[in-house]
Amino acid sequence: MTNQDPLDMVLSRLQGLALPVPLLLPPDALTPAEWAELDDQGRPKAKGERGLHLYLSQQAPNGYVQVYEATPVLTTSGVHDEHWVTVDAVAADRTVAQALARLVRGITGTPRTGGRVWLFIPPQTQSDRVSTRITQQFQVRTTHAR
Repeated sequence: MTNQDPLDMVLSRLQGLALPVPLLLPPDALTPAEWAELDDQGRPKAKGERGLHLYLSQQAPNGYVQVYEATPVLTTSGVHDEHWVTVDAVAADRTVAQALARLVRGITGTPRTGGRVWLFIPPQTQSDRVSTRITQQFQVRTTHAR
């Protein structure tokens, strides 16, 4: 990866926010769903519970941020490559998820104000009895590799 990698650009901005929550990378997308109840030694219990509700209570009581792989979209005038990067803010409480999503949104500029990362699709909220997930999609423009 280079410093022009769109996923690196988004991750560096998120890490710059000093979020007090886990930041999960693309390979970790299933970690919350597969999280297992732990015994006193910190090992998964043989017949323990599993799932997102445990992850949120044990590992991420203030929610977490999930970043997905960048999707290449197009090359503009042979100069810029554009990608979409999807970022989820997930928490057990809707208010906490909304606050986390506002922090995530802070990584971006706008086409008017400039910058190479901007919000492309406004936040979409999904709630169920366990959690609230707010999904935002960012457009990332990088210099085209020649």
